[in-house]
Amino acid sequence: MICVFNCLDLHEGDCNRTGGPFARILRILKLSTSGGLYGLVAVCRSLSLLSLEFFAGARTMAATQYSVAEIVVYPVKACKGISVSSAGISSTGFLYDRQWMVVNADTGRLIAMARAPTLALVQPFLPAAALRGERMPDDAVLEINAPDMKPLKVPLKRSAVTKNAGSGKRGSVVDVTIFHVYSGQGVDEGPEAAAWWTRYLDIPARFVRFDPGALQEPRQAELAPNGYTTGFVNTGQFLFASEASLDKVNTYFPDAPVQMNRFRPNVVVRGPSSFEEDKWRKFTITHKGTTLNFIYVMPRGLCKVPTINMEKPDLESEEPVKTMFSFRSAHHVENATNTKKAYFGTYFVCDFTLSNSTSKVPPTMGVGDSLNVLTMS
Repeated sequence: MICVFNCLDLHEGDCNRTGGPFARILRILKLSTSGGLYGLVAVCRSLSLLSLEFFAGARTMAATQYSVAEIVVYPVKACKGISVSSAGISSTGFLYDRQWMVVNADTGRLIAMARAPTLALVQPFLPAAALRGERMPDDAVLEINAPDMKPLKVPLKRSAVTKNAGSGKRGSVVDVTIFHVYSGQGVDEGPEAAAWWTRYLDIPARFVRFDPGALQEPRQAELAPNGYTTGFVNTGQFLFASEASLDKVNTYFPDAPVQMNRFRPNVVVRGPSSFEEDKWRKFTITHKGTTLNFIYVMPRGLCKVPTINMEKPDLESEEPVKTMFSFRSAHHVENATNTKKAYFGTYFVCDFTLSNSTSKVPPTMGVGDSLNVLTMS
């Protein structure tokens, strides 16, 4: 009987519920004691049906138990995010997520937060309607604010891409690189933006925008099924993390809890147990009758960024990553491959990003939407 319990992965509390799995198994086993071979066959058939019923019930519980707690879009890579009540979905992830980045004017390499920690103080702003995918007036802008700087305003309307690569004019194509993960092209936002970033960072800089029309080839999402593309993110389209996972991390830091913004997820989920998102393989999120399907890509290995205090940025600390390595290294996380990193959060792709829909308004995800886990590892 213990074997039966283990196979069904049942909990002791179930035996106390009238009609619960344990009670029903006990009744089945009693019938088998007097049924001989036919009784044994009946037991096997009954347990098979019961196991299907039990796991179907678990999926239903997930649909009502889990929900979207927060959505964050990061228009400018390595800068602050924008927490929103709802966000539209494009072919590369959330609309405007990592659509701009700052690069070294001489090399085209990303200027990352680990190189320039004051990027953590830069706050982009976009109209909520733009983030939902609604049509915007021609004069709509991305506004960027930073300490001791006048706001930088960049037109949301894309400039025409020119063949005058590297000229420094708005619309010219710039060859860019993101660490070892991406080499491609961006579109220059012009000399005014370049001067603003150069002054703020004290590094020769250019401000570039992701534009599929400027790419020599689409940027495939790392380890994702073929066809899923991304913008200027490091890896996948959507980074998910649960509130419980952060709570678990903070059991190691009771005197100075770590904030979720250190880990920079796109979607924070309420309901699952800590690090359960490691095991999700397929799930759906439903918003106002529209269901979006998400597929697992890979766990997220941590860089230097989570060690940076987002309110008082510097590069002196090694925490929380140093401590997390003791319980979130590649040894502890399924499909993690880098033995030198700790892991937090999981990347997923959304099937709508493959769509050729001509709808003028994209599907959206909203805070409070239900999340239903379909399959787990």
